[in-house]
Amino acid sequence: MNIFQLRYFVSVAQLENISKAADLLHLSQSSLSKSIAKLEAELGMPLFQRSGKHIVLNEQGRRFWEFSSMVLRELEFTIDDMNLLANGFGNKLKVGLCGANKIIMACMQQFIALHHETELTVTSNIEQLEKLDINDYDMLIYPEDIKYEKFQGYHLGQKRYFLAVNTHNHLAALDQVELENLGRDPFVFISCGSYIEHAYRLCVALNVPLNTQFFTDSPEYHCQMIANNNVVGFVLEDCTEAYELNQNIKLLPIDDPRFAREMMLCFKRDKHLSEAGRQFKEHVIEYLGLE
Repeated sequence: MNIFQLRYFVSVAQLENISKAADLLHLSQSSLSKSIAKLEAELGMPLFQRSGKHIVLNEQGRRFWEFSSMVLRELEFTIDDMNLLANGFGNKLKVGLCGANKIIMACMQQFIALHHETELTVTSNIEQLEKLDINDYDMLIYPEDIKYEKFQGYHLGQKRYFLAVNTHNHLAALDQVELENLGRDPFVFISCGSYIEHAYRLCVALNVPLNTQFFTDSPEYHCQMIANNNVVGFVLEDCTEAYELNQNIKLLPIDDPRFAREMMLCFKRDKHLSEAGRQFKEHVIEYLGLE
């Protein structure tokens, strides 16, 4: 059994058609059929149910597909890591964030100060990504959400929401807002593609009236909409700096514990971390006092 057989098998399993898989792999149909037959002979069991040109995995085939896919993924990760090292990129780190995080930013700045040779790239809008893979990042800060349940990380605590209002808005006279205060004013939410901010889903779940809504894919425009109009919007703690600096905006605490998000932190698997990645992980864990 070799790596080519695994790749051929996975392609056939995905396409469920020998002819299409052969075209994709730039092989003759007979060569691909022989490779699959040899693999089944080595394993001592059939892997597919065949019906003409259409073939589907049987129970043994499904189990072997899981194993083969895992092996190929691990091989790709290892090759990528080796290429990074060979090309001098072993000192590059990539971090994904859900918005800003003042503590994490301070932690990263301290690490860079101690390791001048390290290059750090930060992506701050990971929630807007259709697919999020921890192996694309050395570290992720993400909200506790069902779509991230496959990640195993550390709890960082809750981040609460503020309601951002224009200083001339009737709500600006309050010290905090309650759920019953929401709904009279038009809202502006951040939305991009299929992504829409969590605060919108909270409002829907809590039956907050959403009579008039505006949507933007730009946090900067979100801030300007509130500063220049009588619209209101939600801002997550640690993402408030631009709003605090704007004299036309007031941030109000929301008197409802449900307007908060539990934040999590996780790292790329140890076996895929570069030496810089391992040093960075140790630094973050020590800096934040994580166990």
